[in-house]
Amino acid sequence: MLQLTRGDGRPLGDQIVENFSSMISLGNLAEGTRLPSIRQLAQRLGVSVHTVVTAYDRLISKGLIESRAGRGCYVCRRQLCGDFPQIEVVIPNAATALGFAQSSLDTDHPLFPASSGFLPSDWFADALSPAAGARLVKPEAEAMQPAPVQGTAILRDLLADDLRRKGIPAQAGNLLVTYGATHAIDLIIRAGLAFGDSVLVEDPGYFVLRSQLERAGIRLVAIPRKVDGPDIEAVEEMARLHRPRAFFMQTLLQNPTGGNVSPANCHKLLSLAERHNFLIVEDDVYGDLAGPHLLRLAQIDELQRVLYVSSFTKVLNPGMRVGYIAAPAALVPQLVEQKMLSVLSGSTLQEMLVADTLESGRYRKHVEQIRLRLARVRAQANRILPEFGIRLAENPQEGIFLWGRIPQGVDTDQLVSDAQHNGILLAKGAMFSPTGGSRDFIRLNAAYCTDRIFTDYLKTRFPLEAGAR
Repeated sequence: MLQLTRGDGRPLGDQIVENFSSMISLGNLAEGTRLPSIRQLAQRLGVSVHTVVTAYDRLISKGLIESRAGRGCYVCRRQLCGDFPQIEVVIPNAATALGFAQSSLDTDHPLFPASSGFLPSDWFADALSPAAGARLVKPEAEAMQPAPVQGTAILRDLLADDLRRKGIPAQAGNLLVTYGATHAIDLIIRAGLAFGDSVLVEDPGYFVLRSQLERAGIRLVAIPRKVDGPDIEAVEEMARLHRPRAFFMQTLLQNPTGGNVSPANCHKLLSLAERHNFLIVEDDVYGDLAGPHLLRLAQIDELQRVLYVSSFTKVLNPGMRVGYIAAPAALVPQLVEQKMLSVLSGSTLQEMLVADTLESGRYRKHVEQIRLRLARVRAQANRILPEFGIRLAENPQEGIFLWGRIPQGVDTDQLVSDAQHNGILLAKGAMFSPTGGSRDFIRLNAAYCTDRIFTDYLKTRFPLEAGAR
């Protein structure tokens, strides 16, 4: 009846499910047919009872068989229904900001993530402890309880300790745990801004942030991002003209340029924020990949005017939707209220898993390994990419992003479209600019851009540059 293949790597339980599913769909097992008992099938196939129980449970969940109390398992009656109309799946357009973001997250129609903001999955192999996961999912474990709205106490305590080691004088009461940094930014917009308010944003800067602000009816005032940070003269002039409520920016390893704000500019920015009465939202999702000597705005400001945002999604695990806000104490209640209105609460299981990773020291070791790997691939990229006429902007030898100027005469829109057609995800520079600038730049992920899949594509796209060197 059933034939199992041993030694080819396929789990025996999967083969049982596949065999029965095929026989039922082909009509080889008629409706109402009684399947062998669990023990009979286990003996016949030479597998454990547990393997058969699990396989039958999966077939029941698929609606192919049913269990009748005291009588065994039977093939279900097939439901008669008309043909459903074919619904075409819409493939996102990677040339648009939200289309690019969707493409980066799309596992059904994956593209080679040459410009993704995420690291490769195999870089996270040892980041989380399987033993901790098994311990946390026990019914009596704290991780199975609802999460406090502000976040679990143990995680907030650990985050406060980590921030203090970075020179940011935070307490657990300053912290709100969120579903990643995007959720954190959304809460800040909801709690602190109103329709028609003006805010400062970096040019180029993070494109999803721009979409969030525009959807909320916020007026964006672009500030050029220079090698050492935002253009201070532009900040002063735009603050005087537009009276912004906030400045959304990244101090370390900025997305997309990869640059850092100099200490001198950090002090000047905070002085301008004080003079013109605006808040600074400091997005530090990549900051742990930067050197320990670098300065953050929240270190100088001590959470007076700075709302500090970070996340574990980029560095610890792409599937780990845990971020946080460290905010002035007076703003925390409004942020907590907005979180309740949007998602009610968080995930105790995810928060406890992050807490275990921090407390055990695994996170520190994992970050050190990521930094070493990034240093190696960035060095390779600095050698390889110029061979294709891609000139990398001046930036530190740290972090994920490379900001590259493409060869003269190449249309970035056509390049992005052609790359998508060839299964490669590219991010054009103009997507990051609220003014439509940076048109001759692309953002690249150092972990992917030296992969042969990408370099082979570049050879076909820029043959003259590649052949001339």
